[in-house]
Amino acid sequence: MLRLPRPSPRLWLMLLLLLVGGVLALIEQRNSLESTVNVEVDSSEPDYYLDGADMTRFDARGVAIQSMTSPHIEHTPGDDVTRAQTPKIRTNDSEDRRWYATGDSGVLSAGGDTFTLEGNARLRQPDDRWTLDTDVLHYSRDQNRAWSDVPVVITQNGQHVESDSFSADLSRDSAVLQGRVRSVLQPGTGQSEASKEAERIDSGTDSTTSDDGRVNSTFEAAPASGE
Repeated sequence: MLRLPRPSPRLWLMLLLLLVGGVLALIEQRNSLESTVNVEVDSSEPDYYLDGADMTRFDARGVAIQSMTSPHIEHTPGDDVTRAQTPKIRTNDSEDRRWYATGDSGVLSAGGDTFTLEGNARLRQPDDRWTLDTDVLHYSRDQNRAWSDVPVVITQNGQHVESDSFSADLSRDSAVLQGRVRSVLQPGTGQSEASKEAERIDSGTDSTTSDDGRVNSTFEAAPASGE
């Protein structure tokens, strides 16, 4: 009968050390993997994107209150915002009036109530034939407000106003123009090209009445700083 030699205590110790080392290596790898996963979740990389996006928001009544089309959008989970290329936005204010906004790029808040447009930003209100052009435009449906901290150009029924910044209370049809304000006033010359473009976007549902030369919005020029 063949008898195998019994392992020595030193061999048992070596085997135990190898076993403990293997367990520690597995724990370290698991921690490293969890750390990597957490970094990916917290990163600013988009968690999804869409090409040819056409998005619509509804209120509690099921009525469409805002829509946006864009050739490409991306959503980032870190700040929970949506970034859009050349967006075209249609939104209703608290008075259910339709506004149109376009720009080279846009950022929408998590709920979509607030958005910022940059590059050739334009805001239009066809019913009042009111158009604003600027480089950076902010809009808040909750506050019923539109504003810009950079120079703007406002046109309506042939009236042309420029200022260094702008803030409008859309529910009151009034705006505060700050800095240097320059204006050119002339009789109404008919429907503006911006209003015609807005009607084409909306498939003719926002028709306007014939021009009677009225200026529907009130512009209040704020004094320049130091005056």
